[in-house]
Amino acid sequence: MINFFLVPMFMFIFLQNASAQQTVISGLKIEKKTRWSGNIIVEGDVIVTKQGHLIIEAGTNILFKPNMDKQHSGKDKTRSELIVFGVLIIKGQIDRKVTFSSASDEPRMGDWYGIRLLNPHKISVIENCVVEYAFNGISVKMSNPVIRNSQITLNYNAGILVEVKAKPKISKNIISENGYAGVITRLGAKPILSDNLIAANQIGIIAFSLSQPNLGDLSDPKKINQGRNNIFENSEYDVYNHTNLPLLAENNSWGDNKSRKDIALRIYDSADENKYGPVDFLPVFTRSNLDERLPISQVFPGPEVSDFTVLSNPINNTDSNQVNNLLFDSISTGQPIIPIPLYALDTIQQEQKKQAAQKEVVEEIKVENIKALARNDVKPFETEPKPPPLNLDKIFLEYFIDSKKGEIIKRHAPQITNPAFGHRAKGRIIVRAVVDKNGDVESAAVIKGLNPYYDKISGEAALKFKYKPGIIKGNRVSFYTNILFEF
Repeated sequence: MINFFLVPMFMFIFLQNASAQQTVISGLKIEKKTRWSGNIIVEGDVIVTKQGHLIIEAGTNILFKPNMDKQHSGKDKTRSELIVFGVLIIKGQIDRKVTFSSASDEPRMGDWYGIRLLNPHKISVIENCVVEYAFNGISVKMSNPVIRNSQITLNYNAGILVEVKAKPKISKNIISENGYAGVITRLGAKPILSDNLIAANQIGIIAFSLSQPNLGDLSDPKKINQGRNNIFENSEYDVYNHTNLPLLAENNSWGDNKSRKDIALRIYDSADENKYGPVDFLPVFTRSNLDERLPISQVFPGPEVSDFTVLSNPINNTDSNQVNNLLFDSISTGQPIIPIPLYALDTIQQEQKKQAAQKEVVEEIKVENIKALARNDVKPFETEPKPPPLNLDKIFLEYFIDSKKGEIIKRHAPQITNPAFGHRAKGRIIVRAVVDKNGDVESAAVIKGLNPYYDKISGEAALKFKYKPGIIKGNRVSFYTNILFEF
């Protein structure tokens, strides 16, 4: 067993100016109640111990240096991760989400490893959060968290991985465009999924080895899952049952105008190979509830990568608890706490007193409320603010436009002038493009590549695509789409 108390933890601090907290972490162990806010760069594993309780405030941006783990610890020795043996509370808001992403100017799927929830006894809550460009966005093992109103997208393997008898409540999320699957379950996991949008993954939901994801069960009115997931436009299958157990997927929407036969073709189960269990997808949910997820899909501007700066001076000879107090605000006193800029170590006391005098109150989540989250009808926070009005100048995800998918008017194949430059590689390249209100590709970036040569010509080809303008509620909008090239 790894002794985390012996892992050396160092951190780097830089303040760009007096009005914003800029923090760079090269590895950290959190052993008590701690609050994060502001802009944070991670270069090494962050571990929340069994006694630790990490609360992340709305609007916080946590960016991970790609393919870097200065601690060489955790599940992946080459990529940083957030490992939670204690409690994680993410308190995002609909227009001030908490963002976990890559620190690269040109992010790729798998730049960092992901969030790992590993506490079987205490409930973590992830609310109004964006998790992108990880290997597995959120991994849940022997844990029962609540994951709501979040966008989990563009992760290399899975958006959410659920394993070893975990029973998370996963509701009202957008789980899309992940490299392999939106949700993977295995080893006896039994997640409950309701009111999610699961689209544009290679496979929507895949169940392995004695796991039984519950996507909807109408057998008893008192059951906690009414389904209502929107599962469509996944490139291979919407549901893949690789177990010998039956799966419940009642009362879900499978896309517009789908017949039972069409839905069955998108599901892999006993009808395809009799050693696998059946998937019960009847009745079908016929009322569209995609508009309820539309506010989550709006892309709000985050910080530029240039806002985060790394210095080369470590603070040495400081134990992890002292470092923790310097970086973040301890909330063990239960008093209102507001994150302070770290101008210099000798001014911290003065700043704490000054900001404690302010009247803004940060409410602590009560223990009994967290326990109550095991019931699906209980909200993680006492009130859910109304979503802001739609800003039609924002960029939307393509499955929210009226056509549910960008309609291509003109394609362009990559021009291979010299196959030797690409070493005649075989595989798939994914280019993420922004289509403007006129249907032109405004920008294109490779998010999953093969090699520099094929990546370059694929990006150039994507810029020459032409689309039918995207429409939402009668208005032209810009939207994201992924363009796939096979070599």
